[in-house]
Parts: sequence; C-alpha cells; structure tokens
Amino acid sequence: MSTWNQMLRNDERKEDKPPHSRIFVVCGKQSKEEDLRPPFEQFGTIEDIYLPKDRATGEPKGVAYIKYNKTSSAALAIQELHLKTLRSDSKPIKVMVAVNRNDANSSSEDRYTRLFIKVHKEATESEIKQHFFNFGYVESVHLQKDKFTEANKGFAYVHYKTFYDAAKAYEECDRKYRPMFATPKEELKRSRNSLEMDSFHSSNSPCRENHIERYHSRDDTRRDILNGVTLTKPFDFNRVNVKCYPPVPQRYIEQLFNVVPGMKNCQYTLDTYNGVCKVNITYETEKQAAFASERLNNFEFPSGEVLTVWPDKNPLNKAAAELSSIVNNFKNAIDAGSPNLVQLADAIAQASTLIKVVTCTPEISEELEYDVNYCSVPLPPPQPLANNNSRVVQRCFIVCKPQPPPSSVLRDVFCRFGDLIHVSTFPNKIFGFAKYASIKSAQEAIKCLNGAVVCGIRLKVMEADEKPTKSDDDHRINDDEQSDNRDNDIDRKRIRLIDRSE
Repeated sequence: MSTWNQMLRNDERKEDKPPHSRIFVVCGKQSKEEDLRPPFEQFGTIEDIYLPKDRATGEPKGVAYIKYNKTSSAALAIQELHLKTLRSDSKPIKVMVAVNRNDANSSSEDRYTRLFIKVHKEATESEIKQHFFNFGYVESVHLQKDKFTEANKGFAYVHYKTFYDAAKAYEECDRKYRPMFATPKEELKRSRNSLEMDSFHSSNSPCRENHIERYHSRDDTRRDILNGVTLTKPFDFNRVNVKCYPPVPQRYIEQLFNVVPGMKNCQYTLDTYNGVCKVNITYETEKQAAFASERLNNFEFPSGEVLTVWPDKNPLNKAAAELSSIVNNFKNAIDAGSPNLVQLADAIAQASTLIKVVTCTPEISEELEYDVNYCSVPLPPPQPLANNNSRVVQRCFIVCKPQPPPSSVLRDVFCRFGDLIHVSTFPNKIFGFAKYASIKSAQEAIKCLNGAVVCGIRLKVMEADEKPTKSDDDHRINDDEQSDNRDNDIDRKRIRLIDRSE
C-alpha cells in the first residue's frame, strides 16, 4: 500500500497538499483502477488511485479516490467528467472534490471558487481584477478597507465563476499575492454566532486577533460599549481580576479588555503549574471597570479558552495604586520646580491614612486570606480533610465542562466545607465524585459550588442518588480502579444532567 493510501485510511489525516487536489468518484462496483486511470490521467499527473472495499465482504464499494499532484488537474477532471459515461454500457459517473471530515458539513461552492490574497497598501480593485482576469472569469473582487479611515487593510477576496479558473489562479498568479482558498461565508457566520455576547458583536476567523480587531473596528460596537459604560452603575472598584483557562498570551487579553475604553494598566502572570493565566487590569473610572467585569465574565475565545472576571476590591492593591499616584504627583511638582512643604506634608498625610486603613482592618485581612481568585463564587477558608478511614455518609456527583480542572484545585475547593474524605474524577471523563463524612458538609458544597466556574470550567454539583455502599468506603483505591468498578447509575445520572442543561 502506498504512503498516500495509508494516509487515506488514517482518520486523523491532514489536509491534502495542494488543497482540493483529491477527487471522489462514484463509479460502480465493477470499476477497476485500469478502467479509471486512462480517462482521468489526461487531465494531469495522478499520484494515486484508491478503491475502498467493504471490510466485511471484501467487495468494492463502488467509489474511488483519485489524488492529483495539482489542484487544477482535479478541477478540470470534475469539469469534464462529472455525469459523463466512461463506457457505452455504463451509467454516468459522479465526480466531486473529496472533502475532509472537517469540511463535511459544508456544501458551499465558495470553498472552491473564492481566493484570499495579500496585497500592498496602495493596491486597487481594478489592478487586482486586471491581473486575475488572466486566469479566468472573475465575478468580483472585494478589497478589505478600514471602516473609519478607508485605508487598505492589505488583503482581498477574488471570486471566480468556476473551480477550474480559481485553481489556475491559485497556481499561476504572481507569488506576491500569497493566494489561498478562502473559508466559505456561511462558516464564518456560524462561527460568528457562537461568539456573540450581550452588547458585543464578534466574528470568527482563524486567529484571535481578528475577533478582537472586529470589536475595535465596528462603529456600532463602539457606540454600544460607550452607551453601556455610561448606563452602568459604578461600584467601589476600578480594577478587575481575570483568570483564563487554558492560558492565552498577554496580548490577546490586553486587546480584548481594551475594547472597553479607559484601560490604564494590565499586569499579567502565568501559572504554568495549574495551567492558567492571571491578570489584573486597571481602568480610569469605576464605571468602566464595572462594565468590563459584567460583560466579559465567562467570555470564550474561539479556540475554547474561557475567561473568569471579577472585581478587585483588595484594599492593598488600591492603596498601592493610590500611593503610586501620590508619589508621581509629588515628583512632577519637583520636576516643575514648584515643590513646597505644604505639598510634601499633604502627600505624607495621604500615604499615612492609606496605610492605617489597610493595616487596621482585621476583617479585610481575613477576607483576603480566603479569597480564591480561580473560583467565581466566594468560598469559606480551607479546612482539614477527614480521616482517610472515615465512613462515606454522602457523595456529591460532579460534572466538569469541558474538562476537569487540576485535581489539586478540586481538592482545595471541595475541602472548604469540612469533612471531605476524597474528591476525584474518572480518567478521560468529565465527571467524578466528592465524598464527605457528613451530610451538612456535602449539602453546603452542593449549594455553593453548583453552577460555579472554577479555572474557567463550569461545575455541576448534585447529590448522588444511591446510598453509600461498602465499596464507597474503600476510597483508597486509585482512579484507574474506580473506572473499572464504575457505579451502575453513573450513565443514568449523566444523561439526566445533560437533559437538564439543554
């Protein structure tokens, strides 16, 4: 078997190179390779022909895959042989582009007739059309421009009438255009809909930058945001904390939160151990911070990363910011040549007041000690685990979507209600159990954590239906053994939970 055939049989095969150079032929069960090669070979060099067989019977399925070395060869074969007969005694064959599984849900012809190209900043639509008319009939050229400045963005779309013309342009146009086949419009719309959130308009593209750039570029988006900030009720904070799981680079966080006007500072830290990034963002006004906290919480990037955003009411952070402002103002006065003792005394008095407020408020210090910034709900302080040999009085059934957070995080969250014996999830599953030595602790965990977001992952926590059994008490078995001795009602509970969420 050739290397290409091995790739075909692999479910995880990569995209064809060049793109759309593999065709799918419905030819009948009697067709053989020697019947197909002569008529198809006249359109270009064939790399391989594969006729799949039924695994059970070994009989041909009546279809074939033909791989060309050029996209234009595949396009010409489709154009000339689709619904034609190879022999006088045979039925017409069907010839089409062989789609990968990722593209199976799309039937759009745009996928094969529209090119995405790079252009220089001074390029015009007429200049582009003149060049690309050399390869076939161009239906339209759309040069992307900034909505505010009308400046050329540096890329354009060229729409041909036929797949063959687009393929020729893809292969033969000036290499400075760096052509590629464009994603169909309806796929972009479907992706855009999945990213909508209240008062924000977004659209999907292969990169996170494109989503965020659309936020900045749309005039109606800016108007909605400004109106939203104006109508937002201010609170006593101008900073927000952000947690993202899995982590994303700092520039994407900055670009997203800069959608809300007034961002002054962005402090980014990466927690590689727990696989999250933590960000503290400062805005000019309390309204701006409140708007960002409300509207960007639970925002999901197109690649799956989820943001958890909550107000930063830490008085230490606020005091540090205000102290920095006081020092900067005094330095500016010195640089301007107008310092005096009154200004110095005033700066010292303000700094002393801030320090006293922070250091003389024990309840605030206690609150900060138990602030868990990776959880969307307030949690009580950590409590010691129950004895390893304690009897399991009640179990909590946990569902984590899209995947469980780290085990250390689960243990830290569920231990805060006391009497926790053990918490774990099943390998390669999204669910697990938390075992408690008291009903009160289990019920408090359910009440507090059901619906909470931990490390960007939403939890569903509910009481397990069955009564504890002897196997429940043997919590010392590892997770692999638990997966082999699974409870009879796990599937039933999973189905019920999924039904409730839909």
